[in-house]
Amino acid sequence: MGVDTRQIQTAVLADPESDDPVVCPTDADELDEFREEFAGTTFWCGILLGGCGGQLLTRRGNVRVSHFAHFPDLDGLLPACGRRSRGVASADHLYVRAATQTWLRRQGHTPRYRYIDRDDAPVGSLVEIELDGRTLLLHMDPATPPDWDSAQAGDIILGPGVQVDYRTLVRRGYVNRIRFVSEGNQRVMMLGTELPHVGTDWDFELADCTVDEHGRLITPVVARVEAARAVAERAPVPRPRSEKTEEPVQIGALTRLINNAVQKKETAAVRELRDTAQLQVPRCEGQALEHLQHAIEHANDLLNEQARVRRRLFAGLDEAVRHGHVYKVTTLTPQVRKFILGDTVTTPQEAGILQAADTLLREARQQAAQERRAADERRAAAAREWDERRAAEAEERRRRRAAQAQEQQAQLVTQAQERKARNRARGQVQSITGRLRREKLSAQQQKHLVEELVLAAKEAGDHLSEAEQHKVNEWVERIAAPVEEPGTAEKTSPAAQRQPEAITDPAKLPDRLVPAAAAVRGALKKAARERTTTSWSRLEHQLGSALPSLTSSERVQVLVQVDRSTAGDEPLLSSLLAAGDPHFAYQYYRHVLTALSLDAPDDDEDLRNVVEADTEQVFTEWRFR
Repeated sequence: MGVDTRQIQTAVLADPESDDPVVCPTDADELDEFREEFAGTTFWCGILLGGCGGQLLTRRGNVRVSHFAHFPDLDGLLPACGRRSRGVASADHLYVRAATQTWLRRQGHTPRYRYIDRDDAPVGSLVEIELDGRTLLLHMDPATPPDWDSAQAGDIILGPGVQVDYRTLVRRGYVNRIRFVSEGNQRVMMLGTELPHVGTDWDFELADCTVDEHGRLITPVVARVEAARAVAERAPVPRPRSEKTEEPVQIGALTRLINNAVQKKETAAVRELRDTAQLQVPRCEGQALEHLQHAIEHANDLLNEQARVRRRLFAGLDEAVRHGHVYKVTTLTPQVRKFILGDTVTTPQEAGILQAADTLLREARQQAAQERRAADERRAAAAREWDERRAAEAEERRRRRAAQAQEQQAQLVTQAQERKARNRARGQVQSITGRLRREKLSAQQQKHLVEELVLAAKEAGDHLSEAEQHKVNEWVERIAAPVEEPGTAEKTSPAAQRQPEAITDPAKLPDRLVPAAAAVRGALKKAARERTTTSWSRLEHQLGSALPSLTSSERVQVLVQVDRSTAGDEPLLSSLLAAGDPHFAYQYYRHVLTALSLDAPDDDEDLRNVVEADTEQVFTEWRFR
């Protein structure tokens, strides 16, 4: 995933004034490992980063990359922060200390770091390393040009993008540079040396470099340049003889110097030595004169060849400039400057060509920079448009998911309400059929109840068992049949059918069973809320001494007392006991139903269906009680 410089990617650890930087991983999975590594550590928008000093948090990116973000205030607003740079390179000036401190101490130095902050050089532009009275000054910001002639500048080292003009580079001979590359959530410093006409050589390690007693950074390239200068200073170069020269020139040494300079193609030295040799021709004779003239011829051949190459290079450069061939000018200009490095004398025409080439290249760079900025702006606009579209699509997906969830929840509520209504209607069916069977009612009363029975059966729908639906149909047919004689009606009425076996009247429950009934009712209510059935043995284990050992008749009396207060349209709590103990249900639960004036199916399968329906209704009714 690429870097998103619109987000904060660097911070400092533990304190707003800290100079210990850290980079936030952009990958979401790497951010999880980063959080684990820095658990318990706080992140800050550091003062030395040009930040506001506020605390930062890590934000896991889904649409954008992961990044640091400010903590909002109590009102949910972000603090005002004037931090300019937010990318991974914004903390490079702080990584200077981490990269160089141990390296300098191993060389016997005691470095002190200062991050200069002034109006013309914002914090992070300049890093000053003081080494025992000497200074290394690192220029990190291209907008803050170095002052090469300042007495306090010390050894100047350039950061990424900081330019040096050609004349200064030639005058100094070299310029040291630094740059940073990312490794995980850290930044690693690299050193390099720029040479005229050659470019920057980065092909060495920090351990290969030293800081000398004068406070100068010595890289392998600088060491080679200094060694070459020392050799050049030690080599004796004969000067042209004048009338005031008192000591004679050694012809043999002069001949060797000319041949050596010709071999190395040092144009300026060859020209100077040739001029000296020509002055020595009148005083030579014999073999010495022959050797000297031969050396002069070699020098002239080289100078003539160099002149032809020089004319060809300048002619090609002039033509490329006049036709505006930027690529060709870019290629030829370094070649021309490298060629004239050994012979710095240029004609006004050559100087004009070089100046025109520099102007063309500068304008080309400016145009290229404008085009890059325009392209960057287009890419940034496209990225913003993409992010906005992705955010809109994500919001639309979230809205659809929320609507679907609401619809599903509404469907579940509706289905639950329908089940509750059908279970209630089934209870009404059972209650009405029980009244029709047990009570002596007039024909008009029976007709009215059957009408209610039909409506309840229709609402209950498929929640009615086959036996219950059959009883509804019987009562509808019975009401539709012709009215018989009173005596006959008494013989055939359901109320006159066999009554269930009588049990002890629950109203006369013995005093010793009253606490047991209360304990059983509480246990059944708890089971209803937990949506579980139970058995009499489980109740005895659960209630302990609160439920003494009872006979079957006493158990029936206790359950009748438990459900005496249950409304007519609600299921019985004792149905949980019947569902969890089938033996008890078939043997004694019918007595409980009969005692409460409820219909008790004769068929065991029908009774099991009734118990299952009542149990489900109990779970629904007691779910939120």
